[in-house]
Amino acid sequence: MAKLKIDFDTIDEASRMKLVKGSIIPRPIAWITSSNENGSINLAPFSYFNVISPTLVIVSFQRNGEQQKDTFVNISREREAVIHIVDESLISAMDISSTPLARNKSELELTDLNLSPSMKVKTPGIKEALIRFEVVLEESLTLKDYDKNKEEADLVILRVIASVIDETVYDLKQGYVLSEVLRPVARLGGTDYAGIQSLPFKRNF
Repeated sequence: MAKLKIDFDTIDEASRMKLVKGSIIPRPIAWITSSNENGSINLAPFSYFNVISPTLVIVSFQRNGEQQKDTFVNISREREAVIHIVDESLISAMDISSTPLARNKSELELTDLNLSPSMKVKTPGIKEALIRFEVVLEESLTLKDYDKNKEEADLVILRVIASVIDETVYDLKQGYVLSEVLRPVARLGGTDYAGIQSLPFKRNF
């Protein structure tokens, strides 16, 4: 089978992005509520997201030119947020919440979702989400583009300090999240999404 050899110095930024984002899949989605400066609640999904230690998660926010994402601005100012796991029943609301709006406008107005008070942070969560994590800011970092000519993204490391979990998706005795009940949604390349399923594989050690 022939292999393509691609030198990233020879392709443009859009081609690099499509190749990397289309290959590193599926990606979990961080659906984040954060507090706008005017007190309204921002809601937006991000798929540059993962866990990096038992209680630390990482999210990267791609800039639009020089403009930083509202969620990053809010987290930097308030030093907290709430991250929700998107399940299949919430995919439409999650997708519409990615609609670009002016700063200090709330994407919640585009949905039928309800807010629910958090345990340890001021920012409320989405009541309908089956799992949500309350997080506080640990560190942030500015990322440059491939040619190191401009700042293109803002990365945050967030500490999970509390969680609200629907009892239907959690085995309290074993301490396990029931993924087959949760039915989380993941991001693919472009604007495509995917569900997940367990494979019939058993480890031999």
